[in-house]
Amino acid sequence: MKPRTIERIDVFPTRLPVVKTFQFASGSAGTAGGTAPHVFVRVTDSQGETGWGEGRPHAAWSYETLESVTTTIRGYLAPAVLGLPVTDRWGLHQRLHAAIGRGPSPGQPVAKAALDMALHDLCARACGLSLRSYLGGSDARSDVALSYTVTAHEAEAARDEVREARRMGYRHFNFKAAVAPATDIAVARGVRDAAGADAFVWADANQGFRLPDARRVVGAFADVGVDVLEQPLAADRLHLLRQLRQGCSLPLAVDEASVGPADFFAYAAEGLVDYLVVKLTRSGGIWPTLQQMATAEAAGLPLLVSGLTDSLLTKVAACQVALVYGFEGPAALNGSQFVDESAPFPDKARIEFDGAVHLGSEPGIGVVPDAAGLAELSVSVEEPSARGLQATRA
Repeated sequence: MKPRTIERIDVFPTRLPVVKTFQFASGSAGTAGGTAPHVFVRVTDSQGETGWGEGRPHAAWSYETLESVTTTIRGYLAPAVLGLPVTDRWGLHQRLHAAIGRGPSPGQPVAKAALDMALHDLCARACGLSLRSYLGGSDARSDVALSYTVTAHEAEAARDEVREARRMGYRHFNFKAAVAPATDIAVARGVRDAAGADAFVWADANQGFRLPDARRVVGAFADVGVDVLEQPLAADRLHLLRQLRQGCSLPLAVDEASVGPADFFAYAAEGLVDYLVVKLTRSGGIWPTLQQMATAEAAGLPLLVSGLTDSLLTKVAACQVALVYGFEGPAALNGSQFVDESAPFPDKARIEFDGAVHLGSEPGIGVVPDAAGLAELSVSVEEPSARGLQATRA
């Protein structure tokens, strides 16, 4: 039987409205009243089956933009993978890396993640399986608890924010440290007090601390009841993390510093981390993320899940992937807190409610962007060449 192959790749650059300002140590995910770039990708195979993926470029986090993700896929990645058998995920990433090399990072991971996600969605749909079942999991595991991202940097405001989030059904919380270092410990105490003893509370510094500041807060965070500190130091300062680790009583996690399976293996092998932070977009998609998760499983380390204020599509995909390994939360997939995604996903309420994501057994990721909603939010991106707006196999 002739294998199904990638026949067409369509790219939909959009800007979603930002409804709440989100500031963290290394930048901002957007200001209320502005817009956030999201690039959606549809892959069609030789039998007409389709799959959807998303890239959420985030200039404050990495070098990719809406324009670079769109033109990289259209001009370089899509032509490289046309004609590839849809099941050949190893081959997919070989071709992606041949088109855009790794360098010190996966090389345009946001663009690659969008294609990878769409192909996984397509394959699972073609098999009639949910993504988690297609990847070796079970539909019996279907719920993932979300972690609410606290944006306040003053203790009483943080308490109020947590109380309101609890009324909406959230039971776990993360807060951004190192934005206002003088109030970090008080905010941590406020979050823990309002969240209650059963909540998982994690602090994310987004590379914002210098070593003396990190040393100052870790003991206090542990005493207050913070469960983990994520990415306290700059991603390229491994020697500083080694120093912080010595005598540190607070569990640590890396995010920006672990952009591929080899990175996380190095951190785990050296005993520098206690958690793997799963982030599909950062890692270049589902395939490399599964390799990271297998490394964590082999090392005996638990998972956390987070995102880049992605839309519902990536949020559900991340939950599908996490459930393969039995992870049921907390997941800091906070896009819906900050971005209005009602146009592309008008039926979101059937999936996300009471502070959790509830998955069904629909084939694939289980979410498809609304065509009219995408058209409403679409933006034009100038092509770098005459390759055209879509890549189609000749």
